[in-house]
Amino acid sequence: MNSERLSVIKIGGSTINDWGKNLSQLNHILDMGQSIIIVHGGGKTVSEWGSKLGIRPEFVKGLRKTDSNTLEVAISILSGLVNSKLVSYLNNRKINAVGISGLSGNMIMANVANKELGLVGEIRSINTDLIENLINNNFVPVISPLGINHNPKNIDESILNINADFVASEIAKTLRANKLIYQTDVDGIKDEKGRVIPKMTLDQAKNLIYSGIVVGGMVPKLQSCIDSMQGVDHSHIINGSGNTLVDIFKGKRVGTEIIN
Repeated sequence: MNSERLSVIKIGGSTINDWGKNLSQLNHILDMGQSIIIVHGGGKTVSEWGSKLGIRPEFVKGLRKTDSNTLEVAISILSGLVNSKLVSYLNNRKINAVGISGLSGNMIMANVANKELGLVGEIRSINTDLIENLINNNFVPVISPLGINHNPKNIDESILNINADFVASEIAKTLRANKLIYQTDVDGIKDEKGRVIPKMTLDQAKNLIYSGIVVGGMVPKLQSCIDSMQGVDHSHIINGSGNTLVDIFKGKRVGTEIIN
């Protein structure tokens, strides 16, 4: 596996209804000789199905609070409905996608991150053996963000829900990927005047979080980019619409790039 031609692409839950627009570009990227790993969210769909079951979503600093009932919905939706639809979509477009989760092949070991968040995992270690085997055999891994609880109190707590932004970052960092790309429904990170910042340093990124300019769900994305720079060459936060993915691989400036 050539890490210099490897990219981890995180697809946000809010962009899932726009697959046709932003994933049709993957064929072009693969044709350019790139290898791709996809990590997907699905929080919006989890919330929708939870609401149907009478479960109201709760968030703490942009992260979903997960009790045992919410966890069952998250497992069903993330590794079931969303992952299966995404794999089917890609295979129908001649992309050899394989759906797995952070549970597969002991990929992600995690601890409970914060009791306030409930059954939400903080990644302890990443085992990339399965991912590397799939890539070496020309498959595209499609990964749902679940992890194995390193120290469960009972079988109901053996699986943890993990923010997909952190999963993408840790996988990219472990494999020393060339690019980590977050597809969202916004054009990038914005400054205090609402202007997209095309490029920023790690210190600038940290200051945006510390100062409160970046808030909500964008905080874990930006923090994940910061964390990934220990092993990743380029981290991007982009709007998934248009040809933004292909543009990045053509060297064009799109969205926000975080650099060392």
